[in-house]
Amino acid sequence: MSAEEYLSAATDDSAAIAAAEVMDRLAERLNAVDSTAGEMKEKKAAGEAVAELATDADDPLAVVESAENAAKTVAQKARTPEEQIKSVLSKHTKAARQKAAEEGLSLDHGYALDEYLEHDLETVRRIESTDHHTETTLSWQFSDGVTVELNEGTHLEKYNFYKRLAMATRKKLQPDIVSEEVGDPDEEGYARLSLGPKSRPWAEENWIQSITDLLDERQTFVESVGSRTMVWEDVSNELHLSRAASRLPIAVDHVMAYAKAAEGGDLDEIWLPGKMISERCEEYGIAPQALQEELAARGIDSDELAGDRVSERITVEDKTVRFWRLDATHDEVPEPAEIVDEVQTGTDRLNSIEWGDLDE
Repeated sequence: MSAEEYLSAATDDSAAIAAAEVMDRLAERLNAVDSTAGEMKEKKAAGEAVAELATDADDPLAVVESAENAAKTVAQKARTPEEQIKSVLSKHTKAARQKAAEEGLSLDHGYALDEYLEHDLETVRRIESTDHHTETTLSWQFSDGVTVELNEGTHLEKYNFYKRLAMATRKKLQPDIVSEEVGDPDEEGYARLSLGPKSRPWAEENWIQSITDLLDERQTFVESVGSRTMVWEDVSNELHLSRAASRLPIAVDHVMAYAKAAEGGDLDEIWLPGKMISERCEEYGIAPQALQEELAARGIDSDELAGDRVSERITVEDKTVRFWRLDATHDEVPEPAEIVDEVQTGTDRLNSIEWGDLDE
């Protein structure tokens, strides 16, 4: 049969359905011929018929997709390799597919994911917190006013990334990657016709590389001061203005900071009352455990405590206070404004009490 005969067998007004009818006819003809040459001629004629339908259609890619979807059924009925049928379709519809690409890749039922990313994505703000143990946040900002904040790495898993974007935008976003419909990435002109630049031909198998390249191209870096950092800055500022005792019994008795000296006389550690730490954490809405993790990550905690421990309970003459032990040699740990050997007056005690009450 010729291409014209295949087209005459396609009676539906819908080009996509007509393409399916061409493929049904191909299955019948392949079962009727008894030679390899005859099979090749039938496949060629069917491919040319589908190409003509695609060229004249409003949505050429939908026509090609309809024929390709029918290829498996044809292969089963005619007992012929599916890939051979698809290869013929790809060869004969290449011009129609490229023409569609040049006129603008799109979906008749929505907006393709790669189009949305390539055309609508304005910037990605990489928000890096000053806190340790905090995931970097990527803020994806689009021209339709949509902003989606995701943890780093979410974009590498295509479908989960698509779902987050689809829920945020009013566009009828679809998970399709229409630029890969142009053809094989190895074909001449593929990169030019794809939505991305030559270095970024979108395709399912190239998703991680393509989205990573796009991110690298459009991201900006933003530093965010985290809540743990703010608590520590508050604590260190107060420490810098404070009075500390040079002897532990005095610090326990008056619930004040303790300046622990090494054998040579240099300041070795600063111990802060636990109540003072918990109050600052409460002000900023974080758990003391979170600040403990932060200080340990910065290396501010005492080397004498095991693991990531920062605090311990100290008892002197039946009075117990929990102290947070900090490494006074660390650059981020300031020295107290004054270190005293004795606390003589009621005023001195009141000044110390602002660091906290008894153990908590």
